[in-house]
Amino acid sequence: MTDDQMEALGKIKSVSDRAKFLLSIGVTAELGTEESNLEFRACVGDMRLPITGASKLTAIERGTSWLQEKARETEEGQQ
Repeated sequence: MTDDQMEALGKIKSVSDRAKFLLSIGVTAELGTEESNLEFRACVGDMRLPITGASKLTAIERGTSWLQEKARETEEGQQ
């Protein structure tokens, strides 16, 4: 993420809005180096998400779904 995006993210308070912002940037995946087994870690820019997958595509799909759930959870709680 750019410095401007990081600054904008820091100003967003609600989980739902933060998730929507991260979704607007887009989820990618990188090969995890900390884990003992080879897994891909979902991320948005340099921000690593707590989501992994056996393939890059799986990690991206799971990361996107996870952020979508976070966006909906808070919205549903406000209704």
